[in-house]
This record gives sequence, C-alpha cells and structure tokens, in this order.
Amino acid sequence: MTRSIGEDFCSAGTEHLLLRRPQTSDLQAVHLIHADPATNVNNPAGPDLDMAASARRLQEWIGHWNRHFFGYWAVESLDSMKPEGAAGVIGFAGLRLTRWLDQNVLNLYYRLAPDVWGRGFAVEAARHALLLGARHFPDIPVIARTKPENIPSQRTALAAGLLRRKDLDRDDGSGQSVIFSTHTPERTDRTAQ
Repeated sequence: MTRSIGEDFCSAGTEHLLLRRPQTSDLQAVHLIHADPATNVNNPAGPDLDMAASARRLQEWIGHWNRHFFGYWAVESLDSMKPEGAAGVIGFAGLRLTRWLDQNVLNLYYRLAPDVWGRGFAVEAARHALLLGARHFPDIPVIARTKPENIPSQRTALAAGLLRRKDLDRDDGSGQSVIFSTHTPERTDRTAQ
C-alpha cells in the first residue's frame, strides 16, 4: 500500500531532522528566522519587518497545506543544538506548488537559523523534499530559485541533487534568478505540454 501525499509530507523524518507541517504556534520561530538580517542577505524583499509580516507568511504556508496536503515544513533538529527561543524549530524547508515561466513547478525552499548553518541540515531536508516530490509529483519539475551572489544556496541545491539550468534563469522583477531543477531541458519541455 502506498502512502498518501498527506501521510508522507505531514510528519517526515530524516537521520537528524523532524520535518513537520507548520502550525500557528510556530509564529515565533518563523519571525526569529525570517526577520533575521543574516538569513535574508540575498532576499530582495529583505527580512520580515514585524510579527505581522511573519504571521502572513505562516498563514500563507498553512493555507497551501490545507489546499494541497503538502508544503514547507517546520524543521526541528533531533540533535541537541537548537536556536535560542525557537521552541525546537531550527528552520523551514520543503516544496510548494507555484509557477515559473508559465509552468507548474514545485519550489524547493530552505531557510535555517544561522547557528545551525554548516551542519548539512539544509541539504538533508532538501534531499527528503526531492525524494517525496519525485514519488508524488514525478511530472512536475522541482526548482530552486536563488540569486547569482547566493553561493551557499547554490551549493545546497547542487548537493541536494538539482541540476544547474541556465536556460531557465530570468529576471523575476526583483533581479536575476539563478535556477536549479530536477528536470533536464528535454524533460521540462515534455512536462510543459
């Protein structure tokens, strides 16, 4: 018997991480991570300016989960190192249905607290997201969008198994986006039809 999308995505685990559906009680963690200038150096929109912006972000994520039974996870470390005040949440990662170049895609997202950077957690979460994406949505490309200067994010995308796709790079209105994808150019062309 195969597991449903909701079963696979709602509460997932890896060797070092618990990946779970975000809840309204995660608002403090969302704000701690998304209002931190260090986590937004390459984000054209910049950090969340107040708790209300973080609440809107979290409600948008929860709404995606309610509609599609998957989305961005709250990431908790099964190890002992956790950021101060985050109630165990060390970041957010996962897949979200969106559009890129007039095509449905799954956006791969990973944003973790700076005190856990360099431990491989972003790659671990991204790989698990890619595994579930391939299992449940094999015909929808997964993409990671980043900026040319965001080398750490590009390294994470490559380490997770994505391919560099210069043919998909575009200016998205906030500057040039550098794209990584699960699909080769030929496969992307076929899935767009």
